[in-house]
Amino acid sequence: MKHSLLDFSYHLTCGNLDEAYKSIRLINNRVIWENMTQMCIKKRRVDVLEVCLANMRFLRGAQALREAKLK
Repeated sequence: MKHSLLDFSYHLTCGNLDEAYKSIRLINNRVIWENMTQMCIKKRRVDVLEVCLANMRFLRGAQALREAKLK
């Protein structure tokens, strides 16, 4: 699991969203998704943040994010 998170962080920093998502798509731990959400906020990666919020099952947050992107 640590390897997946390191890969995620590396690909996110490089700007390769597809590879970042592939490296973490099998993680089911909510705490890890929360930490990745915080990292996405710090790095200002709104596109990845939406995926993290959806995987946390935080539907209100994901919906608010989508609405904010439309404005």
